[in-house]
This record gives sequence, C-alpha cells and structure tokens, in this order.
Amino acid sequence: MWLMLPCLHVILHDLNPVFSEPSFITNSEVLLGWVMCLGTRTEYRVAQSFHADEETSRAQRHPFDRFYNFFSRSAWKVSDLGCHVAAVAVARLKVVGPLYLVIDDTLLHKRGTRVFGLGWFRDAVASTRKRVATASGNNWVVLALAVPIPLCPARVFCIPLAMRLHLAGDDHPSCPELARELLDDVLTWFPGRDVILIADAAYACAGVLAGLPTCVEFVGRMRSDAAINDPEPLPQPASKPGRKPQKGPRLPSPKEIAAKADEAAKAAAGNGAGQWQWQTVAALAYGVKRTLQVVTGLVVWPHVLGTKKVRLVVVRDPEGKFEDTYLFTTLVGALPEWVIETFAKRWAIEQSFRDSKQVLDIEGPQHWCQESIEKLAPWVWLMQSVIMVWYVSEGHQCPEAKEVEALMGPWDSPTSLRHMLSVLRRATLNLSINDNSSDCNELQRSIRALKNLINAVA
Repeated sequence: MWLMLPCLHVILHDLNPVFSEPSFITNSEVLLGWVMCLGTRTEYRVAQSFHADEETSRAQRHPFDRFYNFFSRSAWKVSDLGCHVAAVAVARLKVVGPLYLVIDDTLLHKRGTRVFGLGWFRDAVASTRKRVATASGNNWVVLALAVPIPLCPARVFCIPLAMRLHLAGDDHPSCPELARELLDDVLTWFPGRDVILIADAAYACAGVLAGLPTCVEFVGRMRSDAAINDPEPLPQPASKPGRKPQKGPRLPSPKEIAAKADEAAKAAAGNGAGQWQWQTVAALAYGVKRTLQVVTGLVVWPHVLGTKKVRLVVVRDPEGKFEDTYLFTTLVGALPEWVIETFAKRWAIEQSFRDSKQVLDIEGPQHWCQESIEKLAPWVWLMQSVIMVWYVSEGHQCPEAKEVEALMGPWDSPTSLRHMLSVLRRATLNLSINDNSSDCNELQRSIRALKNLINAVA
C-alpha cells in the first residue's frame, strides 16, 4: 500500500546483496510498516500497517506469513546486514579520520516461558547508585559508530552497527568477551582505518583490552580504587640478581589522587607544590562547553593492561553538578580536553537505546523462537541507523521536514529520532496519497487505509 521515498529506496538498495530478491522486497515492506504503524509494533500489526487497505482478522494470518518468516526462516545474516549498513553510513556521512566506536549493553524486557535467551539481568534504567534492580529480558551488547551531526555540530549521533545476544550463565561468553568479538568483526570491515574505542568501566577490562591491535586506542572509565603504579621502575644495582622490575612503585588510587590534589591546593595556595595538581581546562561535553578541573599523569594498570602505559585523567566539575570521574586512555599523548570530549560521546549510545525503545518500540514484538530473537532486535537497530543516515544525508532537505519543524514545541529537537520518524511518515503519506492518485478505486483504498490506521490507535 505505502510507497517508499526514492531517496530512501536508494539507500536500501545498497543493502540488496544481503537479501534474496523476495527477502529484499519484504525488508522494504516491513520497514515501511514499522514506520507507519501507530500502535504497539507487534509483527502482526506491522504487517497490517503495510497492508492497511486490507481488512484481515487475527484468525486469518496466512497473508502475513512471509513477514513472520522474514525473521524466523530467512537466510540473511545480521552480521552481513550490519557490514553493509556500516559501509553506507561511513560513505554517505563522509566520516573521515579515525572511527569512534562506542560499546555498551542494554536490556530489552521480555517475559514468557519459551522466549529464547531469557534471563534476569541488571536493569540500568531502574537501578540507582545504592540499589541494583534486575528484570527479565534479553541482554544485548551493541557496538555503534559515533559521528557528529552536520545539522547540529555540538551533538553526536550513535549509529548501531553490530550486536550480540548475551546469554545468562557462566558457560556462555560474558559481555566484555562479546564486545571484543564485535570489535574484531568491525575491524575487518574497515581495514587500515584507525579506531577510537569508547566504553564504560564494565568494559575497561582485560577481556576487551588485552592484545588490542595497534590501530585501536581505548578511552574509558577507570575504577576509583584501581591499583595503579608508576610506569618508571626504580633504578636497580647492576649487581642485584633476579629479574629487573617492569613497573614502578604503587601510586595512590584515582580517588586518593583527587584528595591529594585538594590537599596540595590548600597547602600551597595555588603555588604549584606537590606531585598532583588541579588544572583548569575547557571541554565540550554533552553539548555544552564546560570549564572543568583535571589531574593527569602517566600510569600503568597491571591488573588490566600489564605494563602498558596509559594516561589517567581525573575530572572534577567546579560547580558540583557531576561527581568526580576517573578516565584513562591508551593514547598516552592525548590532551585532557580530548579525553573528556571523546568519553562524552558515549552518552549518545544511551540516547540510541532510549529512542529504539520509546520511538521504535523495539520491545513491542512478541516473538519467542531463537531465529526471531536473534534477528528482529538487531534488524530494528540497523533500520534505525538507516533512518538516521537517510535524514542526515537527504531527509532534512524534504519539504515535509520544514512542515514538521514548524509544528515543533520548545522541547522538541530537529535532530531527534522522533522528529526524523515524523518527517518520514509525513513524506510517505504525501507520496502515497495525493491529488494525482490514479483513479477512484485508488482513493477508496487510501480512505480505507486511513480509517484502519485511525482505528488501530483509537
């Protein structure tokens, strides 16, 4: 029923090698159905949204079998689709220089006795600093590409590219192990490109960082009580037998370093006494230029990286809005401002997770078999990436973008996924239903489609 915009069809056509010809047609139809569906996005309702001009009862499901089979029985692979989406994103967004990759995990709430991969995992949204909340669902490890938005240079997009399902139990790979597998896969997609890997403290471990390729640098959060050492060992007499030390004496933990910097500032009254000193820097973090205080130095973290040198950056907000943050990077020559701005890109993946749940309703489908579980959620994230690439490269120039922007409230953003989806939905409606519709029968079908959509959300 719905017609696809030519500029969107060109982007989807680049994904054609992943699918067979019938599956490619179904992929396009499912995407349009997902965009035009106004209620809970179960697979049945998505298929019904695409065939909105046909009234089909829930007992008569055979017309929609191919939509179900697209996830449960089709031969296409998530990794192949992610590889092509990554190539499209890098080419169309003209990403130059190093690739900024962000890794994190999220929980998609599911319940049922037969749902594959179901387990009880930490729910980051419901948890607090003092209380860890758990919930039933599928836990996904996601690797995304962080790119600046040309329409809003102070903001960063996170485009999901690769994902793996984390199964509960000690006999299955952990989240850091899955993250390393994802990183190794993505590196094969972009041979020769430098990569900056960004992750939170859960992924600052040997499972991710051990044996990193030379083209990869890491920026992440360090534990406040991390056992760190001076990178330079103490001089030893040549006559002393035994193996020479590979690291220097133990240093204070990052939290203790911040306390020593406070003590030095009070004792010296800003005259520069003491090893650890606060410095004032200006960095763009979370879309705002902030004045922050930092303490930085070269250390080694033997428990995680052996004797490899890393740069520690202790960050403090003078206004007290944020707690002290302890960052580190394997790029030892990096400036503190760069480390802060790079780590701040990690927040964009949290926004992508929120958009996929609140805007694209990724938790809506009620599937349970292994094939559907392993394909449907990754497909939604990858189509979310396609929509974002379409809007940044082509969609923002559509006349519908100006119309939707004129209706925005002060709380809305022209670069949010909700706005992009509104523009795509309005443009699809204008293309499919207009004054030049072929005949009266076509207009009658359009009227029935609109009635069915209105009834679906009533």
